[in-house]
Amino acid sequence: MELWNNDAEIQFFIEALRNFASPEQLFYHLRSGYFAYVPRGLDAEGQTLQSRNSLIGQYTEKWCKNLLEPIAEKLGLFAVNSVVCDELNLPKQSSADLAFCTTNRTIQNPENIKLIFEIKMSIVSNYKYINPHKIEYVG
Repeated sequence: MELWNNDAEIQFFIEALRNFASPEQLFYHLRSGYFAYVPRGLDAEGQTLQSRNSLIGQYTEKWCKNLLEPIAEKLGLFAVNSVVCDELNLPKQSSADLAFCTTNRTIQNPENIKLIFEIKMSIVSNYKYINPHKIEYVG
């Protein structure tokens, strides 16, 4: 079992660029290049990245599901993303990031939900975007 690391972060950027995001959605575009975080001593040049928050959120929720799914299966349960259960105050707009459930459905009855996960993960290190297939670790 491999946990979140630099390789996972680089993979996020590569997959996002390949499938659903532009460099401007993922990186600060500075005079010296595209960076995941503004390097110390440089100016953000008025930029604030908000779009990456939702993109990394979607990616890490799926990543956590893949990580925890074998544990759910050993318990005879399903790992399910975006679980909705109105009785537990989990509406569609504020669904559970991940839950272990007795059924493999997004909409659940309260008795089917055995464990709820709130996933708060992000990019830890800084990277420089070189091209869609090359992301360089900065620190």
